[in-house]
Amino acid sequence: MVYLPHLLASAFSALAHPAADDPILQCFTYHPENHRHLILGSSNEALRLATEKLHAFPFKDVETCWRRLYTDASIAKACLQVVDGCGVPRDGITRWSSMVEPFFSRLILYLSQAVPPETEEGETNGISWKINPNAPWLSPTIHLLDMASIMAGAPWRESLIEDLLDALQAATVRAPLHSDPEQLTRDDSDCARSTKRRKLSPTLFPQDAIPAPELQYPIPRVSAPTFDAMEHHIHEIRTPIVITDAVDHWPALSDRPWTSRDYWFEKTFGGRRLVPVEIGRSYTDNDWGQRIMEFREFVDRYVWQGASGAGPFQSRPGNDNNQESSSSEGEEPVTGYMAQHNLLGQIPALRKDICVPDACYIDPPAPEPGTPVDLKKRQEREEKAEQERRGRTRSDSDTASHPQDQRDRAKSSSPSCTGDPILNTWIGPAWTISPLHHDPYHNILVQVVGAKYIRLYSPKTPAWRIHPKGMEPVGDPNEIVDERGPLNDAEKSSEEATESQSSSSNHSSRLIDMSNTSQVDLAAIELSPAETEHWDEMWPGFLGAEYVETVLKEGECLYIPVGWWHYVRALKAGVSVSFWW
Repeated sequence: MVYLPHLLASAFSALAHPAADDPILQCFTYHPENHRHLILGSSNEALRLATEKLHAFPFKDVETCWRRLYTDASIAKACLQVVDGCGVPRDGITRWSSMVEPFFSRLILYLSQAVPPETEEGETNGISWKINPNAPWLSPTIHLLDMASIMAGAPWRESLIEDLLDALQAATVRAPLHSDPEQLTRDDSDCARSTKRRKLSPTLFPQDAIPAPELQYPIPRVSAPTFDAMEHHIHEIRTPIVITDAVDHWPALSDRPWTSRDYWFEKTFGGRRLVPVEIGRSYTDNDWGQRIMEFREFVDRYVWQGASGAGPFQSRPGNDNNQESSSSEGEEPVTGYMAQHNLLGQIPALRKDICVPDACYIDPPAPEPGTPVDLKKRQEREEKAEQERRGRTRSDSDTASHPQDQRDRAKSSSPSCTGDPILNTWIGPAWTISPLHHDPYHNILVQVVGAKYIRLYSPKTPAWRIHPKGMEPVGDPNEIVDERGPLNDAEKSSEEATESQSSSSNHSSRLIDMSNTSQVDLAAIELSPAETEHWDEMWPGFLGAEYVETVLKEGECLYIPVGWWHYVRALKAGVSVSFWW
């Protein structure tokens, strides 16, 4: 691992000298010399400017240069907080105005000449690069780097952010992660440590479970099908199928278990890493919204809400951001769900714990003719051809083409053109739901921890039975709230630069295409199945629609063909990973 001051020097140098083809330079077309002054000398102003540009509608239309500006400004601010926090002297030089370049030239030289100490607790030039886990600047610095990934996708800087976070974590003095120090010694082999971790580490998730419904129309199940068998099924059979015995070799299910509280504590920097959380029962509800919060707060506040016992992070060492419960006594509990987030891209160490299923490299068949996804793709092709003929593109006042643009700003990874699947992670308690909807991709959903009930309807189901939504007015679909509790002094300046706005913004004239989501509230039907007449009156024909269903358990996969309507309800707290291709 690169020595922290050397990595900081490399980071400052990269920020000061972008490549000639770096999109960030498009933000400074007429005055490229202003780049260093804004990024390094006034990172708060750079963040403010970039944040304004990130609020385009739809988010997919945000130009890469503004995402680059947000990313580099976040990195510059984070690195300066590390330098200041570790006590690097300024020598009377300010970093403002005309003094920006000489200040950073001297700072880069100073950092690059730092010599790693011979002992772990040693110092370099009187400065210790060992970080106190309770240092007030540490969490805000981690948050800045995470926000660059979550809000902007960190284009061109993914590896740098990963390296900075790894170096910070390595430099932080930590208490032992395991519960019984006598059991895990430094002399243990890797195999022994992983075995003991599985046996001894407390679970990250509550064990409470909802009784699984009795399946009337179960999806067929197959054990470890061959590549040829899956290819035949995907191209010829074209129906959902449950796959068992195919992911047992994943480290997430064996030697690096995703059930382990201590493992997640380690991989999320003591729970300080930020994640976007969907707040509310369903994204179809009026009170639904998104908030960004620390992983440990999400787990304690929402995953363990209503479960017996305290949340796993509430008593952990270094937890300097304890939060009150999300609901007061007597109030209705609020659901929090980390849904459809590229967590494995944000924390690449977790990506090593899973493997892409072989089936994701099967050439996927197109949507069946006449189905909603097929018709949507045809419409998009015709619109694109018309726009090219007229020589124009959509403006922000046009409707959004993405059916869930509300999620896009916090989930900014775009589909890969290389053939690799799109990975998303889903973490939540029991009773989280995904309403009945369809996606424009083939999907393999893997249940890594916990269990889910899933019901699917054919894309050939008539619209008069499935009741799809249409174009719907929204507020500002790119607004998410950054809620990490009361800010300390070190966080306030960062918060000013990324200030969240209320989700009640007056942009009701904007429309979003929600035709991939059904109006039918399947969760309500499940809770009150006897009210047949009421549901028939509200959604005529739906109860007569044919469907298939399954309970997806730990270590099982579900293949969902493109365009199939599906409804998902968690029976037990856990983690799922979806592979779209």
